[in-house]
Amino acid sequence: MVAKNGVELRFSTDTVYLDTVFSTVGSSTRSFRLINPSNEAILLDRVSLGRGAESPFRFNIDGQAGPDVRDLILPAGDSLWIFVEVTAPAGAVEMLFTDSLVVQNKNITQSVDLVSLAWDAHFHYPNKVLIIPQSPPFADIRIPYSILPSQAVWTDDKPHVIYGYVVVDSGATLDVAAGARIHFHAQSGLWIASGGSATFDAANAGSYANPIQIEGDRLEPFYDDIAGQWGGLLGGIFVQRGATLSVNHTWMKNGSMGIRCDSVAEGDPANVLIQNSLFTDFSRATIYSGFGHVRLENTVIAHAGLYGLYALGGRVSADHCTFHNQFPAARSTPTIGLFNRYDDGTGTYRYRALNEAHFGNCIITGNQESEVGLGYGNQAAFNYYFEGCLLKLKVNPIPATYDVQDMNFFNQCQFNTNPQFVMVDSRNFQLDSASAALNIGLMGPALRVPQDALGLVRGSTPDAGALERP
Repeated sequence: MVAKNGVELRFSTDTVYLDTVFSTVGSSTRSFRLINPSNEAILLDRVSLGRGAESPFRFNIDGQAGPDVRDLILPAGDSLWIFVEVTAPAGAVEMLFTDSLVVQNKNITQSVDLVSLAWDAHFHYPNKVLIIPQSPPFADIRIPYSILPSQAVWTDDKPHVIYGYVVVDSGATLDVAAGARIHFHAQSGLWIASGGSATFDAANAGSYANPIQIEGDRLEPFYDDIAGQWGGLLGGIFVQRGATLSVNHTWMKNGSMGIRCDSVAEGDPANVLIQNSLFTDFSRATIYSGFGHVRLENTVIAHAGLYGLYALGGRVSADHCTFHNQFPAARSTPTIGLFNRYDDGTGTYRYRALNEAHFGNCIITGNQESEVGLGYGNQAAFNYYFEGCLLKLKVNPIPATYDVQDMNFFNQCQFNTNPQFVMVDSRNFQLDSASAALNIGLMGPALRVPQDALGLVRGSTPDAGALERP
């Protein structure tokens, strides 16, 4: 029996808030229930969007899509789920979108408010596909991409959203201005081809506290610290052999692999330079160097599923950097991995000389028993040196692959003491007043990097890590 008169229905919420999205990009789905509290079935004469077909919102009720659904039966004491999404049109930089979902039964009209915020953006869509043939039965690998203009500049006027790979071609440059926001879709990244270069805040106009932001394109708060959201087959930012990357005042987060750099000839300058920056929450390696030349200064690298820094041969140097790894999932790898060999898959080792791995006044810590891994053989050079560092490291390894008393490798370092950061959960890696990293640094690294990531001048007794305690 269907009620002859209208009934006051109940809603599981009076307002549906959809998270911030980019214009032209659909949101995630939100849901709520429409409840019949009476002991009679109700005929819903109409369920519709207040703005009708002009609304940026969409809904579905009982398997029927809006914007206007009529003549639905809601049984006595039962409920119907309503699912809502939004796709905002292109427009101003920031837009508040509102509408209402209106429910009518007989003479009673009720509504639920719908609210969403959207940003307009510069969108970069692929228009080419690189096909890498594979032997059957495997499908060919397809990498969609687009090539940037020869002197591309990304400003901070509105976010940049990338689908596929954007390519800085040979002889071309990409200049990313201070304060810019870059969002990569799933399986997307930046490819700096041989002979190309990319610089982030080349004018040194930004700051560690107000950085360039590089992350995925899901803006819901749930995704804020979820690793693995972007980065494709080539990694997140791929620095091909003969290309260069300079990063300053940048916060990069939530990818699969952060920066992957190809090899350089011995004696060439660094092909990756990172300064005054923060890298957090990568599902694999944050920085992967395959016989590259990486230089790090005043940089914090936190929470990686495998390695914060992986170096297979080549050169890497880091002064006043903080490496901290408490990745939420299980891992068996240290946050720093230094190697001069790899297994080619047949049980045979291939060798790449590690010509330099120099860490000065760094903090290397995490929740593993040892956060420094050394994998090497005598068939190639393996040169490493830690000075003035606070290290989470086994002091009596079995087998004895290193000796922490040997000053040729470990000079005035502290082992297995607590750096006591102010608030790791909030990504604040400044040092607490009881930190064991206070005043343990040496003057050599401090003279090479005389100010910390926030611009504080280091004195005669510098702290270890990227952030000096005032």
